[in-house]
Amino acid sequence: MMLTITEPGQDFLMLLFESVSAFATVGLSMGVTPELSPLGKIIITITMFIGRVGPLTIAFALAQRKRKEYFRYPSGKIMIG
Repeated sequence: MMLTITEPGQDFLMLLFESVSAFATVGLSMGVTPELSPLGKIIITITMFIGRVGPLTIAFALAQRKRKEYFRYPSGKIMIG
């Protein structure tokens, strides 16, 4: 959405392709990037950075860590009867 605001003369689908490609960091382009304004290039650069760092950071944040146990309760089998 930000690219459509900063680049009013460009086709929406081409800008959408560029931004999705930047977020996924696949390296594909429709040749729009050289024609972008400096603000548009900054937006694409930030999108690339978020796409590269974001999923990895989320994966590490959601990964379950094994907690260190500082104590243990004694276990035993009690026979009744």
